[in-house]
Amino acid sequence: MELVHRDGLARIGKFKTKHGVIETPTVLPVINPNKITITPEEMKSLGAQGIITNSYIIRRTDALREKALKDGVHSLVSFDGPIMTDSGTFQSYVYGDMEYDNRGIVDFQRKIGSDIITILDIFSKPDDTYGMARDAVDETYSRMREIEVGDGEIIAGPVQGSVYQDLREKAARLMSSSDAGYLPVGGVVPLLESYQYDKLVDIVLTARMNSDFSKPIHLFGGGHPMFLAISVLLGVDFFDSASYVKYARDGRMLYPDGTRDLVKLRTLPRWSPIYGKYTVKELLDAESEERTAALSRHNLAAIFMEINEIKERIFQNNLWQYAESRARSHPYLYRAFRRILERNGDLVGFEPLYRKASFHYYDSYSNSHPTLKRLSEFTERFLTENRKETVILPFGSRNPGKRDYGIIRDIYEKYDMNLLVPWCNTYVPIELEDTYPIEQIISSDITDERLHRNELLKVEKIIGKGWVFEKKEMKDHSDITEKSRNFNLEKIRAVADLQFGHSVGKALFPDGCRIITSRATGRLRNILLNDQILATMRAQDGFFTLTVAGAERIRDAVEYPGLRVSVTDDSAEYNSKGFNVFFKFITEYDRGIVASNETIVVDSKDNVVAVGRASVSGREIGDYRSGVAVKTHHSIKSIKDPSEE
Repeated sequence: MELVHRDGLARIGKFKTKHGVIETPTVLPVINPNKITITPEEMKSLGAQGIITNSYIIRRTDALREKALKDGVHSLVSFDGPIMTDSGTFQSYVYGDMEYDNRGIVDFQRKIGSDIITILDIFSKPDDTYGMARDAVDETYSRMREIEVGDGEIIAGPVQGSVYQDLREKAARLMSSSDAGYLPVGGVVPLLESYQYDKLVDIVLTARMNSDFSKPIHLFGGGHPMFLAISVLLGVDFFDSASYVKYARDGRMLYPDGTRDLVKLRTLPRWSPIYGKYTVKELLDAESEERTAALSRHNLAAIFMEINEIKERIFQNNLWQYAESRARSHPYLYRAFRRILERNGDLVGFEPLYRKASFHYYDSYSNSHPTLKRLSEFTERFLTENRKETVILPFGSRNPGKRDYGIIRDIYEKYDMNLLVPWCNTYVPIELEDTYPIEQIISSDITDERLHRNELLKVEKIIGKGWVFEKKEMKDHSDITEKSRNFNLEKIRAVADLQFGHSVGKALFPDGCRIITSRATGRLRNILLNDQILATMRAQDGFFTLTVAGAERIRDAVEYPGLRVSVTDDSAEYNSKGFNVFFKFITEYDRGIVASNETIVVDSKDNVVAVGRASVSGREIGDYRSGVAVKTHHSIKSIKDPSEE
């Protein structure tokens, strides 16, 4: 799996098969080889890049088996793109015992030329006992191990475990350590059919976080448009869908926000491929086979329209906002989204430092977003390390430090106290006024007095009751002329601590630093030491772009391999000229690296050769084998002015 774009756990990637490259996320429509309602070639025009069909059905049907063995599965279904074949596990769950064993069904899939071959796993039901689910995980892994994977062969090793999270974690780790190159999450169809999306959140998130990130995650049976955005947000790359034709047979039509009955419709949507070709009445009056085919086209179009929108949202870095809007369209989805918020601690490690899109703040539930959780944790540590008089300024939530700026700056420099500003039902240090998402926000300004009060009590608990002053009167302090500290210096140190970690700010920016501001905007721009630029504060997100000189100061202050990746010496020579760092040349790395943050590139002797921005988090770096890990912007042999970044 090669990464193209990323937004948290969601990603656009390229997955290579023998019959072509598939761009993820995507849905593989299910083809019943006994009855093809829409030809696979027509599916291509609707957005399908690959399909999935069932090797069990092919093998047990004489005519299909003979043709598939003679001409291959691609000829059988008239499709020249990637084809995944299922093993029949679900049919075994529905209809009873399977007459073929694991090795036999895998060998058959090989003989018919499947691109992605699925082992015969043990289907775990949501109501299985713990012992049954554990045995299913162990047996499925045993079956994966008995398959010898050939060169260039892709074997799908399903992640089972029922509703037991420790078993899902175990299964994900076992399958990731095996030769399986593709990881379907199985045993979830009953949950999908009963709309237990909140349980699916736990299953999918546990599977993704404990799997090899270079291997795609596939959610078996999860192809309904309404659940796609949340699933991709949690890291799903592939889906399959038979619902497009099943629903069509029942006269039901898929929409991005749910399912509608044809008999209850007044008109067809303009985006539908059957708009203008039929009216609702004509569809109702049509022969069953014609109506099913027409509605199947509509349903596939709905699925791929949603997939395309999700990809665009990943590219724009606002999939979370889109998934949240989708979630609020249905109570079951919203319950699932609430479960995501409850597990925000698991997501923080994958959250990028900043996004291209503004942060959307709706209400108090937005405070559980991983970005805000990271900010909250920083504020708590900031206050814990600065236990002193704390004043909460009486200003609004937007652009917190912009009103009466001169007075605030004057007080800040004359008095050694913490200044906090109310922001989105919480409080943040005034030093972070320009950083993402504090300034880069679109807010509803809906206040939650209960949450606000709880946040105040939290501050009082950290600092000590009696040392926190809410809405303290800002008086004229012109009679005091001596300054105890420099606002700009403390500001850049606080931002550096948020961006790079505890106590890095003072090491990166010592007392002798010179701070240059923009003539046009007055914003902080370049930070120099001994006429060398250490870093530039970016206007768009308030964070720093480092130079090699700044990277060296951090390297000296942070224990190896903190905030850096170490590469082979051959790669180091290449990177020192300004070229990007590729995953396969990284030998050691900091697992705490934050996606999109500045990352130091060093050689085997810990010499800084370049600095750039990480494409993924440190938890993912070791899994990828291809693609760019760090996009360099400054190097020792190709010096660029960071102010141009």
